Amino acid sequence: MTVSIKIPLLVLALAALAGPVLAQATPPAQLAPRGGAAATLPNTFDSPAAPAAPAVRPPAVPGRQVSDAQMAEAALRAVIEQLKAGDIQEAMFTPDLGRRLNSQLTTFSPLVQGFGDLQTIEPSGVDDGVAQYLVTFDNAATQWLIGLEEGGLIAALLFRPAPPESSDPPSPDA
Repeated sequence: MTVSIKIPLLVLALAALAGPVLAQATPPAQLAPRGGAAATLPNTFDSPAAPAAPAVRPPAVPGRQVSDAQMAEAALRAVIEQLKAGDIQEAMFTPDLGRRLNSQLTTFSPLVQGFGDLQTIEPSGVDDGVAQYLVTFDNAATQWLIGLEEGGLIAALLFRPAPPESSDPPSPDA
């Protein structure tokens, strides 16, 4: 009688030990119930690590974004400095405008130099994507129009004497 009791205990003990060994040797798809998550877990010891997922870029902080008006003003400042120096960087302009401006540089450079030192640049509006600025120098007040294309290249540039300020009082509708 003692023998019959020991055999079932020994069989149960061997079955308990063999259970985990069989579970590790058996493919996960056969062990997990249909649709179970265990069948989809990778075995990190048998296969190389999967490439890391690309990091999600955080949204830009609104205070740090550069507006179109800021880009246009920065481009205008650079153009004025280049015209005063008598040497423009054609890469800042669309190819056609860069060539035309460079061919007229001998006319524009002395003119802008005669304006004197730059005092202020004040935005005065935008019309059809072209920004307008009142630019005051030591010796002249001028109006500049500058238009940037999608890539940031200068596609339009015009300067002229500033329109005279009206001495008429503003209308009541204004």
